[in-house]
This record gives sequence, C-alpha cells and structure tokens, in this order.
Amino acid sequence: MPKAQTMLQKLRISNYALIEHLDISFEGGFSAITGETGAGKSILLGALGLVLGKRADTNILMDKSNKCIVEAEFDVSDLELQSFFNENELDGGDECIMRREIAASGKSRAFINDSPVNLALMKELGNKLVDVHSQHESLQLSEASFQLKILDDLASNADLRQEFALVFVDHSKLSADINALVDSENKQKAEEDFIRFQFDELEKLALQEGEYEDIEAKLITLNHASEIASSLYQANQLLEEGDTNILQNMAALTAALKKIEPYLPAVSEMAARANTCHIELKDLAREIKRFESETQFNPSEIEQLSLRLDDINHLLHKHHLVNPNDLLLLKDSFEQKLLSISYLGDKISELRKKQNLLADKLNKLGKTLSESRASASPQLEEAVQQLLQNLGMPNARFQVKIEQINLASITGFDRVQFLFTANKGGRLEDMAKIASGGEMSRLMLAIKSLISAKKLMPTIIFDEIDTGVSGEIAGKVGRIMASMSERMQLISITHLPQIAGKAKHHFLVYKRDDEVRTTSMIARLNDGQRVEEIARMLSDDAPTPASLEAARELIIGR
Repeated sequence: MPKAQTMLQKLRISNYALIEHLDISFEGGFSAITGETGAGKSILLGALGLVLGKRADTNILMDKSNKCIVEAEFDVSDLELQSFFNENELDGGDECIMRREIAASGKSRAFINDSPVNLALMKELGNKLVDVHSQHESLQLSEASFQLKILDDLASNADLRQEFALVFVDHSKLSADINALVDSENKQKAEEDFIRFQFDELEKLALQEGEYEDIEAKLITLNHASEIASSLYQANQLLEEGDTNILQNMAALTAALKKIEPYLPAVSEMAARANTCHIELKDLAREIKRFESETQFNPSEIEQLSLRLDDINHLLHKHHLVNPNDLLLLKDSFEQKLLSISYLGDKISELRKKQNLLADKLNKLGKTLSESRASASPQLEEAVQQLLQNLGMPNARFQVKIEQINLASITGFDRVQFLFTANKGGRLEDMAKIASGGEMSRLMLAIKSLISAKKLMPTIIFDEIDTGVSGEIAGKVGRIMASMSERMQLISITHLPQIAGKAKHHFLVYKRDDEVRTTSMIARLNDGQRVEEIARMLSDDAPTPASLEAARELIIGR
C-alpha cells in the first residue's frame, strides 16, 4: 500500500475576509476541520482557491488599505512535474510554493516558486495538486461529461483519451481548413468562366510591350506618306538628281581648291574639308533615296494598324485602364487567379488524404477507448454498489449506460449515463432525476474512494460531503475517508462528529472578537481538546460526561 503523502504542507493567509493572519501546517493522512456555522471554515477553502487559480475581487480584503496574500507550500517530490516546470520556464524541485496577491486596487498577481505567472497556468498546476470536492461537485455527478470522466479515470484512460483529443482537434482543424478552402474554391469557380473569358481575350490580343506606341508612330508616318515622299523627292533633286545639284557643285568646289593647292598650300585644309562634306552629302543622298523608295501610301496597312489600335483601346476602356502596358499586368493577374483555382483543387485533395488518415486513426483510437470503457463499466457498477451497501444503502443499484454516437466529440464516440435507484425493486433512472442530496454525496464519496484506490491522487479536500448523512452512516463515511487517507492526503471540512472522530489530525476554526473586529482563527487540537470538541459536536452544547465518553469512543474506534 502506498505511503500517504503530505502534499499540502503549509497554508498562509493574510487579510482575507475575516482572516487577519493565519499560518497553518498540515500533515499526511486524514485531517478534519470543524467549527461552528459561520466560524470561517468556508473562508479557508476560499483562500486556498485563490492559489489554485480562482478569480477574486477586492471584496475579500479585510483591510481595504492593504493587499491580501495567500501562500500554499506543497511537497511535489513524488509527482512528475519537472517537465511542467521546464515547459513553463519555472524553477522546479521537491517543493512548490504558490502565492497569490490581491491589491486594494483590484490588481491580482500570481506566483509559482517566486516566478510571476498568469492565472490559467496557476489553475493548471493547482488541478495537479489539489482536488477540492464541494457540494457543487456532487451536483456535477449528474452531468454526462463528468460521469464519462469518472469512468475514464477508473479505466486508466487518461493517456488514451488525451491522444484521442489531440487527434480530434487536429482532425477538426483540418476539416475547418478544408471547408474554408472549398468555400473559397466554390466562390472562385463561380467566377472562373468570367475570369477565363477575360484572360482568353487578353491572350488573344497578344499585346507586346511598347507595341501601342510603335503603331501610333507608324500610323503617323503612313498618314503623311505623300508629304514625306514629296519632300524626299525634292531633297533628292537638290542633292543629286537635279540639273544643278549640290553634289556636282561640291565636286566642282573640291576640284577648284585642289587645282590651286600647289600654289597655295593653305588651301589644302579647305580642300580636305570640302571633300569630307562631299562624301557626307553623298551618304545623305543615298539615305534619302532609300527612304524615298520605301515611302508609299498604303491604305490597307493603315486600316490594319488602326484596327489593331481599336482592339487595344477597346480593352483599355473595358478595364478602365489608361496605360496599354497595364493590360499585360491585368493578363498576368487573371492567369494567377486561374492557377490559384487549380491549386485550391490540388490542395483540397491533398488535405482530404490527410483528413482520411486522421479519421482512420480517430476511429481506431475511439474503438479502443470504447472497448476500455465497456470493459471497466461492470467493475465500476459492482464496486459502487458494494460501497453504497457499506454506506447504508443495501438496496441501491447502480448501472453505467454507454451509448454509441455517430459523430465523435473530443471525448470519443460514447455517451455515458449513470443510472441509479436506492429502493428495492426500483426502476433504474438517471441519477440527476431521482437521487437525493445525501444519496448523491454518498455516490460521489464511493466514486472518489475508487479513484483514490486506482492511482495516487492529489490532495483531496471534502467540503461538507457529509451533507444529508448522519448517525451510523456518518461513521461509515468517516471510515471510507480514513481508508482513502492511507493512500493520499485527505482534508475534510465537516460538521459530523462521527467523521471528525475518524481523522488523524483535527483543526478547529473559531471566531475571536476584540474591541475593533471579529476575526477567524484556526487551531490544531491536541488529544484532550479534540475530545472536548467532538463532545461539543455530539451535544450541541457544553460537553457532558456522557458526550465526553462518547467522543473518546469515537476517537478510539477510528
């Protein structure tokens, strides 16, 4: 049998509700916390809730001018939390100190081993350390999701369920991505014909960069062909073809200068310059003659080029563009859209293959999970019924109903329902409809007992789980708690002496009045004080010799 672990070692509370300052040390095993109604037992639990990640407001401050501080010290040496600390960049070790500070302004700060953290992280760690069971949680027992979690806990399905949940989330995200892509593809396909028509129109146009400007320049030339030809003819006559032309005169000029060159050497440079001009003019004459031969009025070409410009201008106007080169950019844009539509189809096909693989994995994991639950449910039924008999419900029957659902949820393909009847021959029905508060508390205690026997639980705190039970049944509840505490640290806030008598350690919460205020205090009772407190609980008044004797018997009989 595993040794009872002291996980919650110390709890320090300052300026919280009726608590001015408390410093409490806890030990392993079974501890009971008792006190008169209104003494502040629930306040202790509320303060502990702060370091477990619950929200708070400034109404909890006893002194509005000072901050509230709650600090809990845990022994985590037997828990595998190092990876948690590493992943969250926290200092780890055998001890873990969780601290919460609430300022008068309402600002809240949370710390784990003196490192500031957010509330969500504090709550995540708190769930690993302390299991607080209140009357509210007994009501949770009627919820299908809570019932399923209980079955999975007893079936040791934590790892399998987590793996299923991870695959489910991946599958759901992938399905959402596929649906988004399909929607996008459908919208684009609705426009595809129109986009393709416009692309084909531009593709057919086959516009080249700079082509529009070239056509405009060529049309100017063709439309003025007669003027150009006339001017070129005139230039040709002047240069070479006329009766008296420039080239002949230049040749004569050059000859005249060369003729006197022997007699006047200075003319030599002039003769050379004249000869250069003659050569240049001869080249100019050849160019003019070529242009003259090529220049023709061609109505057919003019019409063809004009039609080409009309086609380009039509598409510019259609697409509200000014620069012809923008048509090339527009064509590229249409081409990219068409490629995108094609890409979406390929991408969807690729993702659907992955989706099918994940669906297969999900089905296999879900089947394994369902088989594990089906296998564990008879054991749960038998164990709960046995414990209920031990808790004074000899005719109680308990059944786990598992239904298969077609559409998976994050917990698998099963819907779990706990059916119950407390009466002999009674009809099994949904426990939420027929179980009383006392019956629900005993059911929850039975289930918690089974879970604690299955694996090492964190520290468990029962907040008046004994509601609705009394007398002999209360004693049986206490014995079950004592048995649970052999494997874990168990703290019970109780008003029943039969339960307090079964505890190994006993704390009393009480109020103290002074001239200024009322405060809540807590004290650990020694053996004598404990007998007196249990006697008071038995007699609801000052202890009597009979109640004192009964108290001793309760403690000895634990």
